[in-house]
Amino acid sequence: MTPEPHVPQPRAAPDDGVLAARPEPIRGGAPKVTDFVRLKLRILRNTMRGKKSRVWLFVLGIIFGLWAAFVGVSMFAASSLTDDNLRPTLAAFAGTGLVLAWILVPLLFFGVDETLDPARFALLPVPRRTLALGMLGAAFVGIPPVVTLLAALGATVGAVFDGGVAAGAVAVLGAALGLAVCVAASRAVTSAFAGMLRSRKVRDLAALLIALAGISCNPVFQLIFALVENGESKQATTIGGVLSWTPLAAPFVAYVDAIEGDWALVAARLAIGVAGVAALLWWWLQTIESAMLGTASTGAAKKVKAIDKLPVRAFLPGVLRSWPAGRFTGLVAREIRYWFRDPRRRASLISLLAASIVVPFAFTFGFGGGSDEQEAARQSAGMSGGALVFSLLFAGAFVGLVLVNQFGNDGTAYALHMLTNVPGQVELAARAAGVGILAFPLLAAGTVVVSVIAGHTDQLPAALGVGLCAFGISVGAAGITSVLAPYPMPDTTNPFAMNTGQGSAKSMLSFVCMLATWALTAPLIVAFFLLPDAFAWVLLPVGLLWGSGLAWTGTRLAGSLLERRAPEVLVAVTPKRA
Repeated sequence: MTPEPHVPQPRAAPDDGVLAARPEPIRGGAPKVTDFVRLKLRILRNTMRGKKSRVWLFVLGIIFGLWAAFVGVSMFAASSLTDDNLRPTLAAFAGTGLVLAWILVPLLFFGVDETLDPARFALLPVPRRTLALGMLGAAFVGIPPVVTLLAALGATVGAVFDGGVAAGAVAVLGAALGLAVCVAASRAVTSAFAGMLRSRKVRDLAALLIALAGISCNPVFQLIFALVENGESKQATTIGGVLSWTPLAAPFVAYVDAIEGDWALVAARLAIGVAGVAALLWWWLQTIESAMLGTASTGAAKKVKAIDKLPVRAFLPGVLRSWPAGRFTGLVAREIRYWFRDPRRRASLISLLAASIVVPFAFTFGFGGGSDEQEAARQSAGMSGGALVFSLLFAGAFVGLVLVNQFGNDGTAYALHMLTNVPGQVELAARAAGVGILAFPLLAAGTVVVSVIAGHTDQLPAALGVGLCAFGISVGAAGITSVLAPYPMPDTTNPFAMNTGQGSAKSMLSFVCMLATWALTAPLIVAFFLLPDAFAWVLLPVGLLWGSGLAWTGTRLAGSLLERRAPEVLVAVTPKRA
């Protein structure tokens, strides 16, 4: 046999240690804004995979969003088809209301979508400008932006009908630019307040400022009512004219100038909208770094003194030191301290403040203001006479809704309660008692002040009865939903953060609990209108008993469910790390 030719083998490269050649790194290019949008879509798709409950909640969110879009389209279309003198004012108020809703609603109730948490990019080489633009682009993915855009596009009906295709194109451009103002304003404001609420020194000031902003919206609603009812209002026209030259309303009013053929004003108003978006992005760039790093100021530690030679009671808040010592009292004390110390719960305190003070003011004076003729019309419709009672119906329901995902705020810390075998009913009752101790003084004080200022002191007992009943029912409903449909809160330092899928879930759960509360409190509202004025005070004890009974029933049922589903609840509220 012929031997095979010898093939020289390549010599192994010597091991040069740290001097050895390294493989070329994979170069994917600089991050782009579209990368954030694609990442948002992929995360949204992955959250739905294998989770039928989340899919159903997302579908319900779409259905509710379509209903909200239909209402918004109807309102914007009606304002665009009205008289030429009223059209610019109504367009200015509609656009301003839309922007203010994007600013205030995340702060007061539902939180802001933080599927792409800025803190996750803190250690990555992503330029701050690219990060802000990418986060802004990703914020346009979701149900609320689509609903807002569809609602604003309702103005194209009147624009095309009176101004032709060109005016319709301006209305479409104004709607898109207005949506950009809404999203940028929401992100900038929540980012700024997130940093404020991490500082315990300024949390009360932040809550007060937001509450005052909510109260300031009430005169705007009164002007809108007067404008619609009377067909003219000098105050509304003046304020609408001022708003139309601000980023809040300028993009939404541009189509009115297009209908009139004044294209110079069209360009000016659109430019104001672009400048507003640029200014908001600049503001967001200044605060997004602190949101990424989670910086916060801390105060000096306070010395705890023993009280009555009982050191344990020194750790209880003053309002609980007369309560009998036990597991329930300890849990209530924990809840009260967490409401003041946890940044996410401090953000929810704004909801309590708004529900207790802003809602009664807005409802009472919104229904009760105006001329004598308008007041007489409201009295004939039965609205002004029950304004305070209706306001407490909404306020009591809103206060209880802060418990709709009460285990999500604890996250993995709930495992300690499982290990110590805390009974489910005691757990839920303590959480409800903690919220009640914080909310009842605010709710009572706000109701008394509003009743005195509005001259409705005769409604005070009935209003308090309805408010306490609504709170008890909402607590029971929220306890059940928090056990059956818990979800994790995002692992972020932003107290307003809310993941996309979970944000839709929270909105739907809150909406369902609110509807259940209104339905079960409806008998008291009917009784208020049927009973003579001399017997309206009966609603106070009846509402207290009815609300307490349903709160006990809901808490007992939710407690039994919690004892059987505690491991599932813990798994559901544990944040999923990417």
